[in-house]
Amino acid sequence: MVADPATGKQTKVLMHEKAGAWALMAVVEEGSGRMAVFEELDGWKGSIVFMGPDGVALSLPKSLEPTSVPAETLYRGRSLDEIVRSQKDILASEILAEQGDPSFEKAAACLPPLRVPTFVGANRSVEKVVFEYGGASINYIDAGKLFPEIAEARKRADVWEGLVGGWFHAPRFLFPAGEKRYWEEIVFADEDPAKFWTQPVWYRLLLVDDGTVKKAHYFYNHLPYPPRGEPRAGEFYSALLRARSELQKSLAPSMLIDVPEETIVDFCRHSLVLEIITRTGDHPRYGYPPIHQQSMFKGFIGSGFSHVDSFQDTFTSSVTTFLDWGLFDAARRFIDNYFTEFVREDGSIDTRGPEIGQYGRMLTALARYSDYTSDDGPILKHRRKILAIVRLLAGLREESLKLPPEDAAYGIIPGWSEHDSGLQPDPYRFILPHFSNSAEVARGFLDLGRSLAGIGRKTSDDSLENTGNDLVRQSLEIRKDLDVAIERSIDRKQTPPYVPAVAGDKPTLWKNRVYAEMLASGVLGKETVRAIARYQSENGERLLGLLRSGNALNGFVVYGYAYGLLQHDMVREFLLFYYAHMAHLYSRGTWTAVEVASVDGTPLSTFCTPAQLTIPAMTKWMLVFEDPNEPVLWLAKGTPRAWLEDGRKIAVKGAPTKYGKIDYELRSEIRKGRVRGTLDLPPEGLGAALKIRLRVPDAKRMRKVLVNGKAWKAYDREQETVTLPPAFKGPVSIEVAY
Repeated sequence: MVADPATGKQTKVLMHEKAGAWALMAVVEEGSGRMAVFEELDGWKGSIVFMGPDGVALSLPKSLEPTSVPAETLYRGRSLDEIVRSQKDILASEILAEQGDPSFEKAAACLPPLRVPTFVGANRSVEKVVFEYGGASINYIDAGKLFPEIAEARKRADVWEGLVGGWFHAPRFLFPAGEKRYWEEIVFADEDPAKFWTQPVWYRLLLVDDGTVKKAHYFYNHLPYPPRGEPRAGEFYSALLRARSELQKSLAPSMLIDVPEETIVDFCRHSLVLEIITRTGDHPRYGYPPIHQQSMFKGFIGSGFSHVDSFQDTFTSSVTTFLDWGLFDAARRFIDNYFTEFVREDGSIDTRGPEIGQYGRMLTALARYSDYTSDDGPILKHRRKILAIVRLLAGLREESLKLPPEDAAYGIIPGWSEHDSGLQPDPYRFILPHFSNSAEVARGFLDLGRSLAGIGRKTSDDSLENTGNDLVRQSLEIRKDLDVAIERSIDRKQTPPYVPAVAGDKPTLWKNRVYAEMLASGVLGKETVRAIARYQSENGERLLGLLRSGNALNGFVVYGYAYGLLQHDMVREFLLFYYAHMAHLYSRGTWTAVEVASVDGTPLSTFCTPAQLTIPAMTKWMLVFEDPNEPVLWLAKGTPRAWLEDGRKIAVKGAPTKYGKIDYELRSEIRKGRVRGTLDLPPEGLGAALKIRLRVPDAKRMRKVLVNGKAWKAYDREQETVTLPPAFKGPVSIEVAY
């Protein structure tokens, strides 16, 4: 029975009949009561709502994006060939030359959307059920084999993709079949009873014509043959509730954000969820099949990348991103799993190719866990293996110091930079003095050294404290040698100057990885970072601000590049990188990221965990950024100006930092010439200076600042920042007049 809230009149609604725009889809028994499930069907998006006696119990929005766009709208009026062949990053230079910040819409319009396989699964099951473009499947239910109109839409590439439930991973495929007629398919993994070897999947298929349900089919895992009848609609919706509820538990407690682009909130949470369901328990997965036949990685078909689960980037990206979002328990389990399963007693890793720079980043990840949680357990538990890694890196450093001091590689740690070096015909030629090795080890030694020294003091362990202090000392020496080697290696005869990836400029494998790690370390100076970015942009190594190799856009290690751009206040370049990555290395409908994508929208490989976590990592830095070299914490360092248009707000709650958790909110009243802010700092204080950046529309200039109602002079009109000293604690109010 549906009651009109205006008149109180009650109307009986039968299955698939409508009350206004809402069609009744099922009645479900949940907990102590019953709920009716209604769905908007007049448009292609809408929502699924669960209605109880007291009103809406849950609303699940349905997103939708096209997988094809008109060719004439792409490449900013140029041809694909012109864009790819140009040494200059034409697209980025044009967007950055325009007024205002880059936006998702501008970045997305430049290149075609990515058509990438997606998958569903549960954390407890090793099986992940894969669907190719448009929901096609070889081993599971393929709706295109059942209903010809779906197959025809796929052939036309007239497929729309989306998700049900915002952050929840329930892929949705829509197939137009006439002016007002379409088929829709929704799939999701059943959380209960997911078993280790098998992953049951729910399917719903609707035929809708002029807003009315013409056909509705519900399938569980396989077709109902031998004939046993289809499941009831209520079973599908009850399973949907359970699956969402289970995944929601894995996101608690996490940092919460509220920004004007609401999609970003769900996008980040969805990426974290996808990482979780990719795993089997705590065992990581680097990626998931099927790999496309044309890919250079076609040997991985069917393996699910299982023999590269020990890829160091999976460890570093997952641990650091989960820490950045406050998911400490998951990060602790990931550390314990990796060091137990993959790290040997001598510090080497059970993998096909060690990445020396990522060894350094592993040490930084361990230190960040200790700093954020004050939990020394993982470091103490795996102390022997951690110190073995330190000795391994220190040994490589000692080898570099045997070179003549005038040698370009003097003091630069040699080794592979890339896991796939092990696949090359002559892998040992890639043991080179990559600058990224020294940059990441300098960072790792510094961060871990400080943590070990602190743990040693806390536990009265002189040996550990001395080890930590020695690592800090070594870090400073490595960094000094790195600065000298880079300065010695820069070719200033070229315009712009060329900063090589390897001391002595020997040929390396996947130079972009080296640059990304160099910038990720935070140890490079501003001029060096700007020189690298400019040279790459003018010499065929970036496209739309992204890192590329020919027509391939790299997705799986590039977050470090964005870190360097933001660290040195290249905010507009950072935002272009951010939005372009979101638009072209993730599918726009199912938000599934790939390792490498072609400029024309073709995935050159499939799902990749480190790529999936890029946007959550960059979003955290955009909102809360810890200076890697000074005790300074930035708030809203890289947010778009549009986020502080009149009436809008930026809010962050429970953001973890090494100085403690922090909440803040910025509200724009820019039409009245002001922005108001509130902060909630740790009661004992931060122990670091705080810089709040307010990037308001039209770059309006600050006129006056009040802090806790009193005039404040520590603000910078050019940097658009207000600075608070470390002494501040508890609640703080800010008002900036323009």
